[in-house]
Amino acid sequence: MEKIEIKFIRYVKIDTESSETSKTYPSTAKQLDLARLLKKELIELGVKDVIMDEYGLVYAHLDGEKDLPTIGLIAHMDTAPTIRGGNYEPRVVTNYAGNDIKLNATYTLSPKQFPHLLDLKGKTLIVTDGDHLLGGDDKAGVAIIMSIVEYYINHPSIKHCPIAVCFTPDEEIGGGPLHFDVKKMHADYAYTLDGGPSWDINYENFNASSAVVSIKGVGIHPGSAKGIMVNASLLAMEFNAQLDPDAIPAKTEGYQGFNHLCEIKGDIETCEMGYIIRDHDEKKLHAKEKEFIRIGQELQKKYPTSEVKVTIIPSYKNMRNYFDKDKTAINAITKAYDKVGIKYTFSAIRGGTDGATITYMGLPCPNIGNGDRCCHGRYEHVVVEEMYQVFDVVKALLEQ
Repeated sequence: MEKIEIKFIRYVKIDTESSETSKTYPSTAKQLDLARLLKKELIELGVKDVIMDEYGLVYAHLDGEKDLPTIGLIAHMDTAPTIRGGNYEPRVVTNYAGNDIKLNATYTLSPKQFPHLLDLKGKTLIVTDGDHLLGGDDKAGVAIIMSIVEYYINHPSIKHCPIAVCFTPDEEIGGGPLHFDVKKMHADYAYTLDGGPSWDINYENFNASSAVVSIKGVGIHPGSAKGIMVNASLLAMEFNAQLDPDAIPAKTEGYQGFNHLCEIKGDIETCEMGYIIRDHDEKKLHAKEKEFIRIGQELQKKYPTSEVKVTIIPSYKNMRNYFDKDKTAINAITKAYDKVGIKYTFSAIRGGTDGATITYMGLPCPNIGNGDRCCHGRYEHVVVEEMYQVFDVVKALLEQ
């Protein structure tokens, strides 16, 4: 059987960066390069039921014991559009000593900046080249799932649950479940394998929305601007200054929500700001949304010759609302961790996951970690031993 890390390195060398500005689905055609490869590998392994649909989603099914539930395994193929994708030269660091790892001439992965590295002494790490994302989010999940499929194809005598697999595009830009087909997946419950330590289970995530603040000012020559000019960029700064300065990502953790200014562009006459708004508590999220609208209305009154427009766009909901009522999938995965002797933890995702939307589509879908750390940046790294731990946990889950 091919090693998980060999699969992983093969997948991360394929550039699958998604795009927030694209109007297509998937947002980038290069994601289909990995989709086609996965389809090809599944067929070559001997999986008979493999589909790549018109949207680039790859589905596969493995028969199992008819009296057991069908368990779904999901991972996304795209990487975040925060830094260049396609890590052509990932490096393997064996028996990590807790020292600085020089990624390239400019960047160093250091325990001084990332103290958790000291807990990884003796482990095997796969790191970036310093210029690209590694892509452990979520190609570590892809590699683990592909290894699970290969294992059961090679060991047909081992009894296991029926397995449903899906690889999705565009998760990083919120489009992963957009064309996900619950009926085509045909599972009783499922799990995303997406980021974080191997022992971490997630069935809570942020409630999420985004806000676009569009401002039209009044432009005129600065020499005759008194009482007339309304500088749209300054008005944007005034808007942001009225938001809670402590409710930003750099000052929050755990269950604390935030307003995050992602981008701002403009000049004197026009300015636009894009925010994401997050909170685990749905009521608090709606209070944040109302605050955006209130500030916009007040600034509109203060500057009547300008135009201040606030548009709130809902994104996804906290899946805990579902799992508080039905813990079947949670109980199954905790039993699997117990079976392999790994002490698990529960943590609330300070972000989103395909599983949140998929859960409300009718397929319960919590998340488990895949061994990835520091995702969405050049300091990303994957712990190889943890990928194997997740493999063992999933195997225990399927052989319940």
